[in-house]
Amino acid sequence: MLGCILFYALHPFTRVVIKVSESVVKAASSVLMNGKETWDSGGPRPQKLAKIIWRVWEDLPGPQAEAAAPQVIDQDSGSLFKFSVMSYNILAQDLLEANPELYKHCSDAVLVWSARLKGIIQEIQAWWPDILCLQEAQEDHFKTQLQPVLNSMGYSCVYKRRTGSKTDGCAVCYQNNRFSQLSVTLLELRKDGCELLDRDNVAIVLLLQPITSHQCHDQRGTPICVATTHLLFNPRRGDIKLAQLVLVMAEVDKVVKHCKDMGRECEVVLCGDFNSFPNMPLYQFISTGQLHYHGLPAWMISGQEDLSHQTHPRRVFAPLLPSSLGINDNCQYVTTRKARPRPPGALNYEHDYMLNLRYSQAARVRPKDLELIPGVTDNSPDQHEKQPSPQTFRNTVCHCLDLRSAYTHIITGTDRPEVTTVHSSAGATVDYIFYSGKSKHSQGQTDKGLQGGLELIGRLSLLSEADLWALRGLPNEIFTSDHLSLLVKFQLRISPL
Repeated sequence: MLGCILFYALHPFTRVVIKVSESVVKAASSVLMNGKETWDSGGPRPQKLAKIIWRVWEDLPGPQAEAAAPQVIDQDSGSLFKFSVMSYNILAQDLLEANPELYKHCSDAVLVWSARLKGIIQEIQAWWPDILCLQEAQEDHFKTQLQPVLNSMGYSCVYKRRTGSKTDGCAVCYQNNRFSQLSVTLLELRKDGCELLDRDNVAIVLLLQPITSHQCHDQRGTPICVATTHLLFNPRRGDIKLAQLVLVMAEVDKVVKHCKDMGRECEVVLCGDFNSFPNMPLYQFISTGQLHYHGLPAWMISGQEDLSHQTHPRRVFAPLLPSSLGINDNCQYVTTRKARPRPPGALNYEHDYMLNLRYSQAARVRPKDLELIPGVTDNSPDQHEKQPSPQTFRNTVCHCLDLRSAYTHIITGTDRPEVTTVHSSAGATVDYIFYSGKSKHSQGQTDKGLQGGLELIGRLSLLSEADLWALRGLPNEIFTSDHLSLLVKFQLRISPL
């Protein structure tokens, strides 16, 4: 059990930690945010923010890592660009009310939208991330209540509602004084004619250009592809989650490839609610770049539910996606050559067509006037020769994005697992921030042109399931969604033009 609460006076260059006895744990919820300064819309970032909180900021060691308060917008230092990213499933109110059994442990007061909205806004204002990715943002609440506040805080927002009758969706918001938008793709993961892609999930893929003080000196920050999604929840349908993820990966790969075609590198931040546990096949696919899926039980892909007792579980078989989608096993879009139209009556002498003819019976008939040339015209196809097999499909899906998780999934200094969500009677990690880190071949290089990749320099710690049940689970008076926010800080080397 957690023995103390951490009291923070958050100031750009000050962090005060006061241990509070365990007897005040229950009182902590009722005094959340007491004494905080109200943020003045249009004004500067709050200089003070007193708050009771259980989460601590972890500065990570690195060549250029600095101990700094995470809510500060750092100015560029030399050739480095520092920025923070928050991913947050804010729990759509419509989904909460449609699934009351998941929140029977909560008091009615913490489930009211007005109270939850206040807590969500306070959470964002407390940390003021440079890039904010939201999941389960209900369209009417986001556009009429949350987005106006975010706009007044200096954010530009991109929103995509789920298809069908669903009322929630995803959003990516970024500080427009730190980034400019180069491109955006609003991706619908439902695809007609594909059995595995018949659900209404969506994703946003955004290409952002860092705005730096060096841009007038022939330098600029490497573009950053920010993608967020909320994959299907159903624990038994990991096959659908995998297919959805392949679509997202293909779109990210397309953006990265376009940047490389323009002679530029591109970094990647992929975040959201993946509804999959750490180190399970879906997670391994993201972090290792490949997954042998053929014959894999569908439930095992996400690992949310143990169905090993089933004698005939649903399995995933190749090919994962139909060729009509134009996405190959490397999570890349492929272009198919269109056959040139032939005039009516024209004969087909294409190579593939002729190869098929060599096994026909007519092809084995020797013309009477054919000149006999040893080794050339004296042979005829062997009817027992191995026929060309039908197209074989790879059983492995791959990607080339070189991603890693910003969180370790174990609470620092303990053997207790982190969790990002708690509802009903269970807690788990399903939310992630993946990023393109420094590749092995660039480690130790000092030349700016060779030192690509994002460097993780800090993160906001997560909590254990026991910690959250000490706060009566989620949502509660402190954390007003059934998910915790994830917050990390990166630095990026500015590349010469």
